[in-house]
Amino acid sequence: MNRLKTLTSGMVVGTLMSTAGCGLVAAGPPKIPTSATPKNGMVASYHRLHPPGLPADVRMYRIHYWSRGVQVEALLTEPRKAGRYPLLVNLHGGGPLPTAHWNFGYTAFDAASLASPAVVELYPEYQGYLGSPGPTGGIRTDFMNIQQAVAIAGEFGAVAPRDTYLLGYSLGGALALMTAGWDHQVRAVAAVSPSVGLADQVAYMQSHPHVTGPAIDPNKFRMIANLYGPNIHSSAYRERSPDPQKIDAPVLLLQGTGDQNVVWQTVKMFAGQMKRAHKTVKFILYPGGQHGLHGPYANASKQAIEHWFKRYGLTVRL
Repeated sequence: MNRLKTLTSGMVVGTLMSTAGCGLVAAGPPKIPTSATPKNGMVASYHRLHPPGLPADVRMYRIHYWSRGVQVEALLTEPRKAGRYPLLVNLHGGGPLPTAHWNFGYTAFDAASLASPAVVELYPEYQGYLGSPGPTGGIRTDFMNIQQAVAIAGEFGAVAPRDTYLLGYSLGGALALMTAGWDHQVRAVAAVSPSVGLADQVAYMQSHPHVTGPAIDPNKFRMIANLYGPNIHSSAYRERSPDPQKIDAPVLLLQGTGDQNVVWQTVKMFAGQMKRAHKTVKFILYPGGQHGLHGPYANASKQAIEHWFKRYGLTVRL
């Protein structure tokens, strides 16, 4: 079965299905405190879902939690069998800058089709995507949403300590890298066609003003500079970009040279920054590969992710 699920709406988003062994610590159904008033990091409400295709040995929840005063949505699947399980966080793509609501993301049907009785899977929807209200807040808001969603996933009782894996596509790749720099329980990261952060994007355009390519849009970079200024070392950029110095987990970066959305050279730049910081990183560049590495590179990229996660303790099937 092909378990690589992609959604397309302007930029590619995706997720991964995983299988792994579980621990022996009992975990029962959650009894999570909720708050009807805005309290960041608190669950506002949650309920069980029973979509078609959900395996009988898996529970699914739709969770609304408070983040920046807004009720943000996440989906979570977990095994019914008592145990402690790895947590796989699936991070979809989108836009790094604030914009209107994006009506795409992970649906309950998507999560059901990917659910496993051997791993907890979390699907944060970020503010302004699919079931999360309002306009999008940009990459910094998305990152704050993810921080709170990951903490809440642990409250549901089945997550093993220090056993978190991150998979991100496009914007989700940048968010995976930012999350790895914040959460030192992360054991491995895979980022496909990652928008590595605003700082590297602007830095590349500043140092290569005459370069052309399928993803190079001078108006896009001028917009970023107009919003956050020309100083890529400012706090505005630091808050919206992954920091190689803070990432302890091993990172796999997969990128194609034919990407229409991400400047592939910026991903290579980030891999170099990680190496200079003496971090564990593997960078694979696919000649002519498109955003999300669909088509001729779909199997190769799938196998690369499988091997990477297996190397660090998680057996995955895509």
